[in-house]
Amino acid sequence: MLTAPLLGILIVDREPFAPQHFWGLLQAWLQDAGGFAAVGMAFYLLYVLRTPSEQAESAKYRAGVNSWMLLMAVLAILGYAIYGFLVFAGKGVDTVNVPKVVSSVGSFVKYEPPKFSWSPQPLTLMFAGLFALLAVGQPFVANLFRIRVRRIWALTKLSFKEAVRSKLFWVFLVFLVPLLFPATWFFQIKPENQLRTTIGVTSYASNLLLLLPAALLAAFSIPNDIKNQNIYTIITKPVERLEIVLGRVFGYGILMSVALLGMTTVGWLFIFTSTIDEKAANETYMARNPLRGKLEFRSRRELRGERFEGTNVGREFDYRKYIAGDPASSQRAVWNFHSLPSSLGKSREFVPCEFTFDIFRMTKGEENRGVDMTLRFVTWQTPQVPSPQAGDGNWRWADPARERQYQDDLKQAVEAAGFSGQNPNAVVAAARPGSKAWEIVNAMAAKYGYYEYAGKEVFDYHPETIEVPSGLFENARQPRTGDAAKNDTPLVQVFVNCTSRGQMVGMAEDDLYFLTSPPTPSDWQFAQNYFKAAFGLWCRVMLVIGLAVAVSTYLAGVIAFLVTAALYIGGVFSEHIADVARGSYVGGPFKAINQLLEAKAPTMPVGNSPVERAALTLDVGFSWLVRRVINILPDIDAFSWSAFLSEGFNIPLSYLVMNLLLLTAYLLPWMILAFYLMRSREVAA
Repeated sequence: MLTAPLLGILIVDREPFAPQHFWGLLQAWLQDAGGFAAVGMAFYLLYVLRTPSEQAESAKYRAGVNSWMLLMAVLAILGYAIYGFLVFAGKGVDTVNVPKVVSSVGSFVKYEPPKFSWSPQPLTLMFAGLFALLAVGQPFVANLFRIRVRRIWALTKLSFKEAVRSKLFWVFLVFLVPLLFPATWFFQIKPENQLRTTIGVTSYASNLLLLLPAALLAAFSIPNDIKNQNIYTIITKPVERLEIVLGRVFGYGILMSVALLGMTTVGWLFIFTSTIDEKAANETYMARNPLRGKLEFRSRRELRGERFEGTNVGREFDYRKYIAGDPASSQRAVWNFHSLPSSLGKSREFVPCEFTFDIFRMTKGEENRGVDMTLRFVTWQTPQVPSPQAGDGNWRWADPARERQYQDDLKQAVEAAGFSGQNPNAVVAAARPGSKAWEIVNAMAAKYGYYEYAGKEVFDYHPETIEVPSGLFENARQPRTGDAAKNDTPLVQVFVNCTSRGQMVGMAEDDLYFLTSPPTPSDWQFAQNYFKAAFGLWCRVMLVIGLAVAVSTYLAGVIAFLVTAALYIGGVFSEHIADVARGSYVGGPFKAINQLLEAKAPTMPVGNSPVERAALTLDVGFSWLVRRVINILPDIDAFSWSAFLSEGFNIPLSYLVMNLLLLTAYLLPWMILAFYLMRSREVAA
């Protein structure tokens, strides 16, 4: 989800899950989890049908089916039949969650959370999955009413004590000793990267030193109890099978939570008591609250009905698109802000706007100098259009009369403020917060919704900040009228262009944002952010524990550990697996094998021979299979917040609530599976 390369640039290649994504995620979960529940339901019903009618009471307990399960199974089958008909007929296709078309091999595709769709196909699939989950989950829910907190707590304490007595846990604690020393003792670090490197090292070490022992303890717990016959002592007591599973999960979870809390507290105290370089504090020792917009690229081509998508300069990581730098270039990167917090800009002189761009130099340029950028901030009341004249790179107001009125009012305001004889635009360009000229800038921005900052020198991958008059946002919050209301015109737009010849500047959607609160280094804010980032690691630890305990109810300890490791590592590389499923690379495995046997280049077009068509068909089936595998893998990136912490961005509490919901949603089907596996085993003496 989030990665941070050198020089402190936060790359957000997927949007974090927020409360507004809940219903879309719920629909996707019902579709995916319900699909696997339907497969499990089919196998379970076949298992029950093969069970003889004359059977022991223990066998009846392990293979029980009631009328509710049969009713829900029938409804699920009916739902999947309707969905199959809709797919075959090509009706009711999902028009909301349309997969992005890959423009070229290796093109960057930003992941977007699923949205709730009312189209017949996804709606039918959702209800079919819901009925399958209701069928499979009925015995699990019924068993929940028989469990008791006292018994679970007793098993939890037992698991905790067994883990503490285990030598495995204490061996891993020895490796924590190097983390107690400053990272500068082991690495050569730039001053601005002091905190960033420390957070990165401790993050990787904490992942390894917590996840590995958690997986080992959880995977070998139940298999070792069965092997050593300790399970007989427990199972002969009035204890539910599910209570054994929950006791193991909670016991190991409490132990690893205590270890994580201790590691996090020690790490924060070390940073708090250390001398932090001023540059590092200004970049990391804070919790920025950004307001991000949607990025689009525009140019004079739109006058001919064409779209400008930005230039690909051939970077291996196609995260950013580039615009040409030249006074005559009409290419613009435009950020659109469709919503603004009601408090933004109120009781403040200005709103900070931060940005970080990538400079791709076509010429050497001037030594020790960046490139010149112009940032134009406009509201929905001041739409901009490109000049129709070739060679004129300026963008103009869509209403020329309003632009002339702005210039006249600006000239009068400048003269009235005592700046007579000076160029009004030069006075505005030199205005800074707290000055008399800034009052003019604020008043004009509030009246016309326009502010331009020209000649801003920008360096490659270097964070920059400019002040935007708060009057601009007052103008933007006025009710939209006319075409602006009908077309849902953005409240605020930021037009960015480069005026340095022979250079290209790359932008991504998250490279520019407004700050909803002033960014200042703060011990309290950083401490909050530090422990919030640790919550993401706690979610990963609990995910590993729950997964390992669930699969260990049926598999041997070694196999359970390997399965847990495979699922977790697969979740880490899920984006790469998703690229395979989307076809982001050159074809699939069967096409590659065919071209390899025929000594063809991978980029050669596919012919119409039966073998080549068969290879393409098999690749379609392989892609479908890979997408099903992705649904089993945990979304590890959704729980990673170290990049937010190391780059000084606030981790909203709502994101952590969504993390908890995601953790519960992923482990719930595994707990249902563990319930059935434990119930199907004859472990009593």
